[in-house]
Amino acid sequence: MKIYLVRHGRAVPRGEWEGEDLLRPLVERGEDEARAIADHLAGLGIARVVAAPELRCQQTVEPLALASRRSVHVDDRLGAGSNVQKALEVLPSFDDGPTVLCSHAPLIVGLLRFFELGEGEEREGRIQCRKGSIWVLQGFGRTPTSATYLEPLPPAKGRKVRFPAPEESTVVRAATLDLGSTSFNLLIADATPDGAIRPIVQEKVMLRLGALIGAKPEIPEDACARAVEVGRALCEVARREKVELLLPVATSALRDAKNGGEVARRIGSVIGKPVRILSGEDEAHAIFRAFQARVPLGKERALGLDLGGGSLELALGHGRAVEWATTLPLGVVRLQGRFVKNDPMTPREARAIEERVRALLAPARAEVSKRRPALAVAAGGTARALARLVVEAGGRGARSVWPFPLPAARLAELRDALVPSTHRQRLRMRGMRRGRADLLPTGALVLATLVDELGLAGLTVCDWGLREGVMLDALPATARKKAAP
Repeated sequence: MKIYLVRHGRAVPRGEWEGEDLLRPLVERGEDEARAIADHLAGLGIARVVAAPELRCQQTVEPLALASRRSVHVDDRLGAGSNVQKALEVLPSFDDGPTVLCSHAPLIVGLLRFFELGEGEEREGRIQCRKGSIWVLQGFGRTPTSATYLEPLPPAKGRKVRFPAPEESTVVRAATLDLGSTSFNLLIADATPDGAIRPIVQEKVMLRLGALIGAKPEIPEDACARAVEVGRALCEVARREKVELLLPVATSALRDAKNGGEVARRIGSVIGKPVRILSGEDEAHAIFRAFQARVPLGKERALGLDLGGGSLELALGHGRAVEWATTLPLGVVRLQGRFVKNDPMTPREARAIEERVRALLAPARAEVSKRRPALAVAAGGTARALARLVVEAGGRGARSVWPFPLPAARLAELRDALVPSTHRQRLRMRGMRRGRADLLPTGALVLATLVDELGLAGLTVCDWGLREGVMLDALPATARKKAAP
């Protein structure tokens, strides 16, 4: 879904208009604003243009409709005095394509507040919505999850009214360097504080540091040296892509290893920026932040979870607030190293993993039962790999399905197929990636046990997680600095 909420341009003042308010027209400045809206949106594939019945609203989007080869549809539900519930009926579905709705400030602000969006654009306690401005709403289905405010620049000497060009906006070339327990990952993206992330480069190097500290509390020196070299190489990729904001973070393996802090300092030294070792709660909050931007959570409470190599993060919340978060030592690499010695894993090994998961989930079970989330959203390589097996078995590409529903029964089927299989058998499964083939039975077992233990109907698998959440958390302050004179 993409909706452009347009407030009508400047009209003849009420005190100077003797006719019916419905027919009050735009003034010359309002006509300039209408042309600026057309210039800004005409090339974006607009599918529908809808306006309130007031003449000033219709005039505001007429140039855009003409440029887009569309008609202006008039809808009373967007008119002055209408309410949010009626306006919601006009919202498009996901398949309708980009839609422009032109209305009045009270209704536009009401819609933003209904979806709990726009708080970042408040002045003196009020959401901004000047005449001729645009609010860009994006999300899935009928539920927007992010909003960006666009305001026309006043006409300067020799220049007409216009909207800022992309290079004048707060787009930031950012990179998250995620030093994880299973792999080191680099995400480079052009991102904005409202939650838009356009990936440019994604790199992954499998290191399996979590497995190295399963029996010993320290990462061996040869693995430390390898980690430092991989960190340096990934940072070079970021420099070549002219990254403005580098965000190096470390998770469970470096958090738990006795020498993890020293390894983080060594990596920070070679990349020229300190590595932040995230606490378990930091991880859970960052992951939930990504879910808020990517999945239509609405006003319902949700459980967010990320199963990584070294730990399992859980967070409960709704909207933009996290109410409770925790981390548990239930990472796939950690459990595999401790309990699995055979291929395929034996029934005894499988039972040991299940018992471990159930024991450590007991406190979380009480929290989830008390708060009753309406949705459970899962991130992490294991969850995405399981979703990929389902999708590619059906003959479809995985990129178009996120967020992907994985019911409890289907998850149990995957567990029952993977746990007794050999590594060679798994490599022949459609959709299986070689780098996940050894770990996926353990991962499926953990997630299926979690769903059963917490009484969940299933999982909604999200393609965004820690890396995107870290990026989104860092962007507002960076964008403000970038925009400052």
